[in-house]
Amino acid sequence: MRCVLLAVSGFLLLTSLAAAQQPSGEQLYVLPPKGWDVAYHDSKGNIDVTEVLPPGQTLKNWTEMLTVQMISGQPVKTPQDVLTDQVEVIKNACEDIGAGRLNLAVENGYETALRAIACPKSKQWGDGELSLYKVISGRERAYVVWRSWRGPAFDKEHLPVPAEKTTEWLTFMQQVMLCDEHDPKHSCLVAQGGKGAPAGH
Repeated sequence: MRCVLLAVSGFLLLTSLAAAQQPSGEQLYVLPPKGWDVAYHDSKGNIDVTEVLPPGQTLKNWTEMLTVQMISGQPVKTPQDVLTDQVEVIKNACEDIGAGRLNLAVENGYETALRAIACPKSKQWGDGELSLYKVISGRERAYVVWRSWRGPAFDKEHLPVPAEKTTEWLTFMQQVMLCDEHDPKHSCLVAQGGKGAPAGH
């Protein structure tokens, strides 16, 4: 399969497995859905954000999005605290909120947290949004990856995406992994063993 490299400052996405490293050796492995492309990238201060969309969708008109946020500097908050803060941000922007169970784990030696958060109706736009977040606490950066759906407002007790979409998102997040080629405690061989494609330089 041909390997297509989509490069932006501070971030690399590959549509098939290959290596892209940061100066520290840390690599975030992310495998976007087939055909998705970088639609937005911005780096301000210590925060780097990249948004990836399916074919035919735009930043003004999207129903699904993959977002990767990298926060430079030794993380000062745990992955759990990052997601707790995100719940508060969404709560302030929405008429209601739904939050799934917080799942904490250690993957390849790094602390991680996973949580679904729903905004049934945005105060500003009136539409609804559902996202699944994964936070990884690296040595020199914190990484926040999320998959989102956006559409008409909905009841938080009846999620708007089918069960197979939930399964797809969970499988995707299982493949998102951080490694460090200079540290055997965070082996990149683990990440390369079917755990995604790299992002991060």
